[in-house]
Amino acid sequence: MAFNILGLTHPRIRRLACRQPIWADLSGGMGGLGDFGDVVGKVRMDIQRKSSTLQVIAREAALDFAALRYQPAPTSLAAQEATPLAKHKHHFPAPRYYDQLQHLRHLQGMVNLDKVVVVTGYGEVGPHGNAETRWEMEAYGEFSLEGCIELAWIMGLIKHFNGTLKATGAMYIGWVDAKTEETIRDIDVKLRYEEYILAHTGIRLIEPKMAHGYDPNKRTILREIQIEHDMEPFEATADEAATFKAQNGSNVDTWENAGSGSWSVKILKGALIRVPMALQANRLVAALLPTGWNPSIYGIPDDVVKQVDHATCFALVATVEALVRSGITDPYELYQYFHVSEIGNTTGSGLGGSRALQDVFKHRYLDRELKNDALQETFVSTIQAWINMLLMSSSGPVKPVVDAAIETIQSGKARVMIAGSVDDFAEESSVEFANMGATSNTVEEFARGRTPSEMCRPCTSTRNGFMEGQGGAMVTLMSASAAIEFGAPIYGIIAMSGTATDKQGQSVPAPGKGVLTSAREACDNSLPSRLLSFDYRRRQLQRELAVLETRRQEELADLADMVDGPSDMVGLSAMSYAKQVEEEYAQRQRALQDMWGNEFWKGKSNISPLRGSLAVWGLTADDIGVASFHGTSTVANDKNESDVLNTQLKHLGRTPGHVVPVVCQKWLTGHPKGPAASFMLNGVIQSLRTGLIPGNRNADNIGKELESFDYALYLSKSVQTSGIKAGLIKSFGFGQVGGELLVVHPDYLLATLTQEQLDEYNAKLQHRSTKSERYWQDTFVGNHSFVQVKSHPPFTAEQEKSVYLNPLARAKYDSKSGEYKF
Repeated sequence: MAFNILGLTHPRIRRLACRQPIWADLSGGMGGLGDFGDVVGKVRMDIQRKSSTLQVIAREAALDFAALRYQPAPTSLAAQEATPLAKHKHHFPAPRYYDQLQHLRHLQGMVNLDKVVVVTGYGEVGPHGNAETRWEMEAYGEFSLEGCIELAWIMGLIKHFNGTLKATGAMYIGWVDAKTEETIRDIDVKLRYEEYILAHTGIRLIEPKMAHGYDPNKRTILREIQIEHDMEPFEATADEAATFKAQNGSNVDTWENAGSGSWSVKILKGALIRVPMALQANRLVAALLPTGWNPSIYGIPDDVVKQVDHATCFALVATVEALVRSGITDPYELYQYFHVSEIGNTTGSGLGGSRALQDVFKHRYLDRELKNDALQETFVSTIQAWINMLLMSSSGPVKPVVDAAIETIQSGKARVMIAGSVDDFAEESSVEFANMGATSNTVEEFARGRTPSEMCRPCTSTRNGFMEGQGGAMVTLMSASAAIEFGAPIYGIIAMSGTATDKQGQSVPAPGKGVLTSAREACDNSLPSRLLSFDYRRRQLQRELAVLETRRQEELADLADMVDGPSDMVGLSAMSYAKQVEEEYAQRQRALQDMWGNEFWKGKSNISPLRGSLAVWGLTADDIGVASFHGTSTVANDKNESDVLNTQLKHLGRTPGHVVPVVCQKWLTGHPKGPAASFMLNGVIQSLRTGLIPGNRNADNIGKELESFDYALYLSKSVQTSGIKAGLIKSFGFGQVGGELLVVHPDYLLATLTQEQLDEYNAKLQHRSTKSERYWQDTFVGNHSFVQVKSHPPFTAEQEKSVYLNPLARAKYDSKSGEYKF
């Protein structure tokens, strides 16, 4: 403070004061806090709480010292021996209380929660580990201590130890090096392993062991040549000799070897043979999973790992992460709240099981020893089948895309959906993307002095293609009513989803503008529709609910006239009819909420889907706080996508000059193909949670052709905002598959609840938060595996038919077996 006051005596300040009065606010901005006393009080309480905790720890350390060494502990013992420990966070949303949502109270009762779809959990397997370790690098540019520990564990560099050390015979609980079993303090993990972690995560030179043996420096092809002289004979079985003869005819001579039962085969002059060659590819970089990533680390059994395609393992791990972030540590707990038919799955993929495809089309041709059921692992549907067989045991809908998952919940066919996508990296896709000119040429990039991490540069003047990635991402979707009933955390509201194709053409990968149709609306000189007024819709809903309530009371009053028959039968009949009246009232109430809330804009030519979906929550185009781009770093896509966003916002009347920050995630993750949009959804959820918008740190020079798109702001560094209300995600896939998602902050959903409903939900949320955190911690210390594969369904063979046929069948927790059972 003295320094600040002294600064006011500077000659420049004195000269300025001669011309006009100077107002110096030395409060650090605290004067603008209306509840300054409460803020200071909370800080003081937090300091006191930490102080009390440290005092208790110090006393316990002193008691331990005295008990083990039979002498009083020195006063400074705790300060001398205590070392910081990692604080692993599971990033559950903090409870929101009724008073905190007062500014959104107008939303209360305005939407049908059965048709609102929310994200309750998200999971990821990618080049930077899981969803949160990827976010650390994307948002902050470095891994935290906790992030380094997680990645070191994922990469098999460290493991948790609880027992007697062989080297010293001392009892030890903590991390040890996986190879040497040398003890490692939490605070030393980052220092010791960070350099290796950074070199073996993200976009980097292709490592054959992480790419199914593919070495781009020795890409194998078969060259067909005609031999000019007879070759030496070789030994074969009778069947093999016959097949050589059948294929090559007179160019092969075969005979049986006397006395041995074997046959000889001789390739003759003029025969055609294929000889392997090693070519040098020019795509040497990819966004691969962290080196050492192994599904066995997560607890997936070896027999399952050997049977399924590698991409299926991505899906299993990402699904469990999405469930745990939903507070679901046992998938069968879902059946305590929902029928098995109300839980579905929409796991997609761009290529399907790429390693299985190699087995079927390449390795089988080369006569390598393969499993007999390799074909099944090539199907996209097999991935979601394994998720259900090994984890869920549900009997709900199965569909291929996230958009379908959202529509499935809105239509009432399911209340919970597991949605997402996975894809692997393979030699074949790397070569073919290169042939199309879609990927960045590594040799050329190296010649320009760029490192692998700089080779994907969306929206820059030097962008020249993406590089492939691998991994998978999943989300847990629920209807809002299901999430509230279950007590699941709500990370975001899926306010709108849509897909679109494009115009006539002859280029499958060419980007188009079909997704512009989400902003379609007739523009005329008439006044805006009254339906866009939230107050108007609220008045109409309240009037019609009042009429509905009057009818409900009349129906209940009529039940009093039921006097015929025995008294007990009269009571039972009255109760049954009263229940029917209440159910009919609730159904009609939801229909009115649809009419004036969720779906008021549908079928209106003057209200576009995007404008209407925003207006449901009292928002406008000005409230979109972030746009997540497909951003492939290709010349055509990035210009087209910028044009689409700019045109949409201009058409919807966003305030000129009110720019939207653009996120281009692929500079960090590469292009994982199928799961790209799922990665982006996870990132937007994290932006909504933190208010932080990550920048594209490769955006050194934005393309000049993008300057005309006034609404797009291309960030080169992360920006912390005061909060984000809504985010827009776009995806442009091959085959004219354009997609779009509008994600709204969860506060808008929680504001629709009454205080009693919100308090009850918060109590459930806290319980799930505790369970989730305990699950993460127990996984790290080895109490149980992360992926716990099911060995049987939650019902017996005798119960199966009755469970399927009874919509009210629910599982219960059996404390003896520790399982949920019907």
